[in-house]
Amino acid sequence: MPRRPWRKLLWVHQPYPDNYVDASFLSQLKRNLHVQQYSFWALSSDSTVIISHVYSVAIFVCVFVAIYKDKYNPAWFASIGSICTLVGYFAWDGLGEENTTSRTATAKSAILIVSTLLGLSPVLKSLTQSTSSDSIWAISFWLFVLNIFFHDYSIGSKKTFNSPFCQVWLNRSSFPPTLSTNLAIAAATVLASRLSTTLSVFSFLLFSIELFGLFPIFSRWLRSYSFVAHLILTSILAVVTEVGMFYIGGWWALSVWSVAILSAVFVAPGWLIALQKYKNEIQGPWDPAKPVLRSR
Repeated sequence: MPRRPWRKLLWVHQPYPDNYVDASFLSQLKRNLHVQQYSFWALSSDSTVIISHVYSVAIFVCVFVAIYKDKYNPAWFASIGSICTLVGYFAWDGLGEENTTSRTATAKSAILIVSTLLGLSPVLKSLTQSTSSDSIWAISFWLFVLNIFFHDYSIGSKKTFNSPFCQVWLNRSSFPPTLSTNLAIAAATVLASRLSTTLSVFSFLLFSIELFGLFPIFSRWLRSYSFVAHLILTSILAVVTEVGMFYIGGWWALSVWSVAILSAVFVAPGWLIALQKYKNEIQGPWDPAKPVLRSR
């Protein structure tokens, strides 16, 4: 007598061994069911959001080196930063992002920040006199590394990024966005204590607040308002950074920096897309069903 066909039921007694399976067992096997296919240019455009912040950190380091070597007037950098801040604020205000009440509050906050820096600059200048410069460089380096990692790379509540380059940071919901700003200001404070004059400390800290406290807000708003405008802004930051890198280390530093940035923007997305063919996510009939969440 032929045996009854095997069925995928554990509670039914069948004339087959316990570990027996036939060809129909894997008939519902699915591979790479939830794998997201990425576009090269979408990944490259999303990576510019991270690169623009890295440009800001690099510009800040170049400004510190220029002031530390006493080759440029520190007030010059503070003046350029203040002019750029005013231009960005008026652009933001002209597109309807501010009102009369907010303008008054913004002016009061600006006056308070400048007054506080004027009063604290003599104290901050002698903050780390007993600390060696090697320790200051190491502390500021790791503070900036943490600043880049914890920076808020989102563009508002209505738009998010789908690429893995930004999802790593967007999923860090347990850390407040102000953590990155505090880390950058802390790094600027310890670096400012290495400067020689009170004017240098004041100008440097004012520039750091404008760069790490105000510029990310404007950059995030500009990215949500117009991608083309944000791309132009990133290009300007790239040119300024290239000039600064050439000033710090010459052609060698400029070449290394350019290769690293081009690799992050173009090589890394292509490498990720090339690795997708090795993705082997298997979902079979033994996997539990995933609940579907529906909005009410």
